[in-house]
Amino acid sequence: MANGFTDGFSELARVGELFNVINLPVTDVPVRFAIAVPNSALLQLPTMPRAAMPQTGRLASGRGLSIDGCRASCLGEAAELFSCCSWGDEPVITAKVDEIGPAAIAPESLNGFSPDQIIARVAWNKENTGFDWRPPIRHQSAVLDWLRVEDAFGGDEAFIPADFAFIGRREAGDEDAIAVGDSNGCAAGTTADAAKLAAILELVERDATGRWWYGRRHRQTIDLSSLFGIETLVDWLLDRGRRTWLFDITSDIDIPVVAAASAEPDGKDVSLGFSAGQSLQSAATAALTEMLQMEISLGAARALGNNVGGWERWREKVSMMTRPLKLASIQQVAPNRSPPAVERDLSDVLNALAHRGIDLWFAEMTRAELGIPVFRALSTRLCHYKPRFARARLLAPDGRDLSYDAGSPADQPLLLI
Repeated sequence: MANGFTDGFSELARVGELFNVINLPVTDVPVRFAIAVPNSALLQLPTMPRAAMPQTGRLASGRGLSIDGCRASCLGEAAELFSCCSWGDEPVITAKVDEIGPAAIAPESLNGFSPDQIIARVAWNKENTGFDWRPPIRHQSAVLDWLRVEDAFGGDEAFIPADFAFIGRREAGDEDAIAVGDSNGCAAGTTADAAKLAAILELVERDATGRWWYGRRHRQTIDLSSLFGIETLVDWLLDRGRRTWLFDITSDIDIPVVAAASAEPDGKDVSLGFSAGQSLQSAATAALTEMLQMEISLGAARALGNNVGGWERWREKVSMMTRPLKLASIQQVAPNRSPPAVERDLSDVLNALAHRGIDLWFAEMTRAELGIPVFRALSTRLCHYKPRFARARLLAPDGRDLSYDAGSPADQPLLLI
C-alpha cells in the first residue's frame, strides 16, 4: 500500500476519530512505526467492511522519521485499506463480457498470470496457500459485476471486474472468483491528485521490483552517504552490525525506483524495502524505512522459528548471494546526484507512462464515511511484484541493466515484502 501522507495529519482528523494508533516499541532505530486498529466508532458503522478487520490478517501500519509523520502514514494507510475493501454497496454493473463490449477489461489481462501458471494452479494453490492464489479459468458466458474506471489519459471509460477492484470481495480459495483484489496500486492522499500520484508511484514501484527480482537484473548500487537530509538514519545504518545496500532499479519508464536491502554480516536474514518517488532521494528514504519495517517481521520469524509460513522458506533460500542481490559485492556505485529543482508531479508521471505506451486507469475508491480521497490505479502492462509472469515487460531488456538473467522467473525465490 501507499499513501500521500508523510507530514502532518490535519486532513486525517476524521480518520483519527475512527482508529486507535498504536506506536510500536523501538530501541535505538531512528524510525517510528505504528499500527492502526479500528475503534468503537468505526465498528458501529452499519456497512463497515469486515474484510478490513485485523482478524482477517489485514492491518494498516505506518512508518516515518518523526512521530507525526508516522501517525499520518498510519492513518493514511488505514483510510486506504478500509476504502478499498468491499462494503457491499459499491456501484457495480452486472453483465456478461460481451454485453459490456470493448470497454470491458478482462480479468485475465489485469491478473497477469501466464497460461502455464493457470494450468498449474491446483498444485500452486495447494503448496502456496495464502500467497497469491490463482483463480480458475473463467467461463466466457459468466455474468460478472463490473466497476466503471477512468482512463488516466482522457480516453473512453472502461469497466473492470469488481472482484479485482475490491479487497475482500473474494478470498483465496473461492472457486467462483475470477480475481482476488489486493492493495497493489491503491493509495490515499490529501487531494484526488495526490492520491492518484501515490497510486501510480506504487504501480511503478511494483513493476520495477518484479522486473528487477524475477529478471535477476544487475543494477548499480547507491552510496548511502550521498543521501541528504537523513544523516541520522544513514549514520545509524552504517554503525550497526547489519549491512545495508541501495540499488537503483529505475526502469525504462524513468521514474526513480530504489530497492533497499539489509543482511547480517554473513549475508543471511535478508530484509528488503522498495519505493518509487518523485525523486531518487525520496525513493531511497522510503525504501530504507520499508526495509526496516520488514526487519520487524523478520525478527518475529526468527523468534518463532518453524511454522511461520513463507518466512521460513525466505530465510532458507534468500541471502546476499541470491541474484540480483549477489551483485552488490561488485560495488558499482551510481554517481552522486544533486536533488532536482522540482520533483515530478502527476502530469510528469503520466507523461512518462504515456511515452512508454503504458495504459492506465483510475478507480475512485473514496468513502464518504472516511472523507479521504482514495484511488486505485491499474494497468494491463505493468508487472506485479508477485510471481505473475504474463507481462511482456517482465524480462524485457533495459538499458539500465548492467546484466540480467533471461532464465525462467519461476526458478527465483518468491519475493516477500
